[in-house]
Amino acid sequence: MKALISFAIFIMLPFAVLRAEDSSAGTTKGTTGRVAFAQYCFWTGEMELGQIEGVVRTEAGYFQGREVTLVDYDPARISLDKLASQARRAGVADRIYLPAGAQLSGTAVAGVNIGEPLDGSYRTAPASDQKKQLEGTPYAGLKLTPEQATKVNAFVRVNPSKALEWIPAALRDKLAAAR
Repeated sequence: MKALISFAIFIMLPFAVLRAEDSSAGTTKGTTGRVAFAQYCFWTGEMELGQIEGVVRTEAGYFQGREVTLVDYDPARISLDKLASQARRAGVADRIYLPAGAQLSGTAVAGVNIGEPLDGSYRTAPASDQKKQLEGTPYAGLKLTPEQATKVNAFVRVNPSKALEWIPAALRDKLAAAR
């Protein structure tokens, strides 16, 4: 069994490194979808939603008098229905706000009630409220792309090794040298 696990690690390690290198580009092929989820705390929203595969960027903000997390996601990697379902299970989807003009039937997506259309009244939270999980960590001062910052913020407190996967090799080396 030990040999099998060692073999699996040997086979998968290059893919983990490749993923870290690919994610360092911070670009998403194609177009992204955008929604906002209302919840009790956008810091938690950024952390929980950022952990979902297919979410490429999060932002803390305000809409309709509520704290929301604005989410850009890759519809080629996750459907809106699956994203809403995972957000609901994580406890960060009291309501979903879709862009004006979104063509959906019904009053809910995966059990999450649809609110008013997301419009120009959305306000970004102050910079001091963005990516709050990074505060007090060695990653706080790193120059990260929005996607890297989203993923590192999402994992730094719950799975530091997963957060490290999103740090480009050059920055990982810089962190190691600083220790």
